[in-house]
Amino acid sequence: MIIDTHIHVWSYPALADARDHIKSTKDLVSFRSRCPDLYDRTLTEDPIDNSDQLIADMDEFGIDRAFVQARPGSVTNDQVALSVERHPDRLYGLMRIGHDQEAAYEYLEDPAPVRDGAADEVAHCIEDLGMIGLGEIFIRAMTAEVDPEKIAKDLVPMMDAVNHYKVPVQFPTAWSQFPGGLFYGHPVWADEVAARYPDVPIILTKMGRSLITYFEPCMAVGMRNENVYFDVVGTNADHLRQALDLLGSERIMFGSDWSATWSCVREPAPLYTMRLKVLEDAGCTEEERENILWRNAARLFKLNDIAN
Repeated sequence: MIIDTHIHVWSYPALADARDHIKSTKDLVSFRSRCPDLYDRTLTEDPIDNSDQLIADMDEFGIDRAFVQARPGSVTNDQVALSVERHPDRLYGLMRIGHDQEAAYEYLEDPAPVRDGAADEVAHCIEDLGMIGLGEIFIRAMTAEVDPEKIAKDLVPMMDAVNHYKVPVQFPTAWSQFPGGLFYGHPVWADEVAARYPDVPIILTKMGRSLITYFEPCMAVGMRNENVYFDVVGTNADHLRQALDLLGSERIMFGSDWSATWSCVREPAPLYTMRLKVLEDAGCTEEERENILWRNAARLFKLNDIAN
């Protein structure tokens, strides 16, 4: 059993031939600046459902189930729910808030309207759309503060709603291929949020993305807060082994970051091959592998049909 907890669905017509431009991680990270015309088209085109391609990739690489969320841009939570509805035996939905600002680099000078509407969106996505948690919340869309206590205060409307429903929330760490907001990839601010909401599972995605600058504060926040979890997206074997030895395997989950662009990566190996190889290179025991690949996700997201 493998559960991929980190996938971004829906695409744009401009990305139909993305594999001609993206073959490696380096190509993907620089795609916005190397292919500005194509990237700019994704900001104006209507999104299209690419969940059939996702299912094909999952079948090819032995991925049983997946948690899907919107890619940055104009994709809505309701559209993500349509993908889940088309593949109900394979996909679960996670909501996002403020991700439209991330792609266009048009952060609101005053994000109060986004914060104020967060509770209603959480309720809609859980009660009406059947979503099981919050996907990556890019903090710059909700606050312009840089002090951890002020950031935590600005996140209160969203976090109160998350706490009410007792569902997990993802916060990204390290770099993004999208413009702006790099400061918030340093997860030290998440310590304050985790401490204020000890009953909310907080997932720091990417575990610092193999960069020591971000990995070490990830571990510090994880050591201080038992409700902090991680996924393996973009991490390396040495960092994964350190995290396992420091925190245990019960707080780490498998994720790929599959998307219309990441799914193009074939060098040095296909995306899923690279992500799974990290577990092998970290020397994971069978118990550690089971926890990371599916057991932790089933428990944390309350997938009762497979949790036991």
